Amino acid sequence: MNRAAIPSWAAFLATALAAAWAAGCGQANSYTSPQRYEQGLVVCLSGAGGMMGECERIREGLAAGGVDRAIEIFDWSRGDVLSDQSSVEGNRRIAADLARHVECYLANHPGKPVHLVGISAGTGIVVWALEELQEGLQVEGAVILASSLDTKYDLAKALARVRDHLWSFNSLADTVLSLGVTWAGTVDRKGGIAGGLVGFSPPDGTPDDAKALYRDRLVQITWWPGDMVLGHMGDHLGATNPTFVRVRIAPLVLGKEPPKIEAPPADKAAKAPPPKAAEKAAAAAGIKAGAAGKPPSAKAQPAKPEKQRFFGWMVRRSAAGPAQPGQAVANQSGDPAAEAAPEEIDESLFFSETGRLP
Repeated sequence: MNRAAIPSWAAFLATALAAAWAAGCGQANSYTSPQRYEQGLVVCLSGAGGMMGECERIREGLAAGGVDRAIEIFDWSRGDVLSDQSSVEGNRRIAADLARHVECYLANHPGKPVHLVGISAGTGIVVWALEELQEGLQVEGAVILASSLDTKYDLAKALARVRDHLWSFNSLADTVLSLGVTWAGTVDRKGGIAGGLVGFSPPDGTPDDAKALYRDRLVQITWWPGDMVLGHMGDHLGATNPTFVRVRIAPLVLGKEPPKIEAPPADKAAKAPPPKAAEKAAAAAGIKAGAAGKPPSAKAQPAKPEKQRFFGWMVRRSAAGPAQPGQAVANQSGDPAAEAAPEEIDESLFFSETGRLP
């Protein structure tokens, strides 16, 4: 082989590899096309370590849910879980960089919506970036999933930087927060219980105007068993399941109410026939006047107990009063030897109310 030809072959191979790489990157970066930036911006942040692919799943779910905006992954992790979780000063510097990035986008795309979405330790970066925004600047909203910030962390300044809401998705079934973060400490190093486990509440001594921000702009969404049908088992990364993101989170980013699972409609009571129709029916059946509606030899039928909702279940209550969970409905036959009938529970309605447990 001619040695002089080697460089040309090498150049050809390099060009081919570069073209293949560019094609692959073009596909991977379809979430950040110029057309998408014209619609708005969503920035996703991983948890500590950044190695579980959570941002890729969030991005996939958002796109499947109709979010046509640019969806970036802000790579903030150092690749070490404990370092990411414990370095407050370093994390705040990273959050300041994110704030400058958002400010730059808003300056070049005025009026376009911006949302920040973070999970676990990444929620600390989200909240601190909101705090770092220039006075008077706001994003449209933010979503924090399984936050490892302390439950009493003061969110007031971050809440003031969102026009719509800050949505916090929490789960008591999250063992990473209940065990791991309790041992390692919250990302803000307060050492308390994670807000993503039990929710957030204003710290002691919070002024009234800050409490008003909590009431008006913080929306806390607690995991419930019905979310399992969307792939969220209550675990630490369950809220990043693309199906859950598509159904529960994408509508929030789009400014829509997420779809609600409605209870099956209750059986409508049969309407009583008009008086004349009732008389004709009674005459045809050979029933004397005054006894219409009563079969000749039928015993009085006890009234069907009405339904009462209890935490997403349907229980029946007797005429004597409401049935209590775990108790039997009172026997109405008058026979003391008869056993009290157990309450009837329609388990098909267990998933009818978000956030309700039996």
